[in-house]
Amino acid sequence: MNNLLLRHVKLTHPQVTSMLQYQCRLNASTTTTTTTTTAGSKSVIQQSPIVLDNTKPPPPLDADRMRMHPRIGNREIVGYGLKGKPEYFDLVMFPCPSIRWEADTSEIAELRKKEKGDWKQLSTEDKKRLYRASFRQTFEEFTAPSGIWKWTMGWTLIALAGLILAYDGWRRVAYPFETPDSFGEEKLKKQLQYHIAARQGPMTGLSAKWDYETGTWKK
Repeated sequence: MNNLLLRHVKLTHPQVTSMLQYQCRLNASTTTTTTTTTAGSKSVIQQSPIVLDNTKPPPPLDADRMRMHPRIGNREIVGYGLKGKPEYFDLVMFPCPSIRWEADTSEIAELRKKEKGDWKQLSTEDKKRLYRASFRQTFEEFTAPSGIWKWTMGWTLIALAGLILAYDGWRRVAYPFETPDSFGEEKLKKQLQYHIAARQGPMTGLSAKWDYETGTWKK
């Protein structure tokens, strides 16, 4: 179980693993057993056969790295950032995030060594790879319109159409509309006679087109 846990920590948190290994070396070197036996003028000193190299210092792990390591992993902290927190973002008003987008690999490490020299030795693909290792998107990419308004407008119209259809169906079922008597042919004729008798629209309406002397429509 301990081996599985150590392997998991080694894969997910390599810097923490280095700190633990360094501490184990230090503890092992300080717990060597020394037995001294004095017999006359002779001394016998017996030491354990553990020989460890304690000269290699552990990688620096500051407070921010220890606190944010589960979130940012091994990505390099390169600046203060927007609020002093090691986090990545793409903002036009503040285009310099505090950490890189990708963790350094062997390929990126070699390119960073070449980056310190003459940039004429770097190909276009190398420059693009270095940029993508530090930034997720270009300015053109993260400022491009997303077109989400089309999606919003489409679903709004679909929802509105659904509500109208639902209301119309509910109205037909709950309030069935029956044609009133006034829509009948006899009623419409009587309404027309009433409008003519009341001389409605004498300039351009029905009265203007009706000949009251002959009782017929004007030709």
